[in-house]
Amino acid sequence: MNRIDSVKVRALAASILSRAGYLSLVVMPLLLASAALAGYKSLKVKVDPAQSYPFHQTQSNVTIAADPYETNEKIRTAFDVKDLEKLGIVPVNIVISNEGEDLISVNGEDINLLDDKNRSIQSTAPEEVVQLILNKGKAPSSRSRTPSPIPLPRREGLRGDAFEIETDFRNKALKEVRVAPKTTASGFLFFRLPGKETRLSRYKIYIPEIKSLKTKQNLLFFEIEFK
Repeated sequence: MNRIDSVKVRALAASILSRAGYLSLVVMPLLLASAALAGYKSLKVKVDPAQSYPFHQTQSNVTIAADPYETNEKIRTAFDVKDLEKLGIVPVNIVISNEGEDLISVNGEDINLLDDKNRSIQSTAPEEVVQLILNKGKAPSSRSRTPSPIPLPRREGLRGDAFEIETDFRNKALKEVRVAPKTTASGFLFFRLPGKETRLSRYKIYIPEIKSLKTKQNLLFFEIEFK
């Protein structure tokens, strides 16, 4: 083997080892996360009238309740995942009962969590929650990265159980919802607490406005304390 061939062989070997190392560091954790989600099932959540929950407030024939899912046992009655609370993510089911005569509208994106110093925490998008689950709590870095030596599927190309879990979280999330008279609607918000807290006892849900679609007027804001 001449000198040129020897250099080519060493370069090829280095390339193969580089790709193998990349697979072990990047691809294997994703495969392990997918295995942990194997057989994911969408669970039906039973919703009662808002007045029946411990944490609720009533104004002008509208009652809104906040039902926190703070333990692994309770979380698993709604989402088929393990140890979500260890990531510091607490799902809160917002339940709206409209006992009035007008159609009302609530936008989940407007609802925040306030701590005991009235500092606001915005909810985490369900897509981000799924990524935290897949990455074991590590959020993807926004900094530029070295291009992958092998092609990887984009995030929107999720398949199998990863796709099923994201679809379920998105379907159960509270978006902008219209609540007809004499009916109840609900949806989840996901809050990532500082220090991976799992209890909401020092927090309260803040809902800035509820719109009446008939009168075009807003009801007073809602504050629901977890006490």
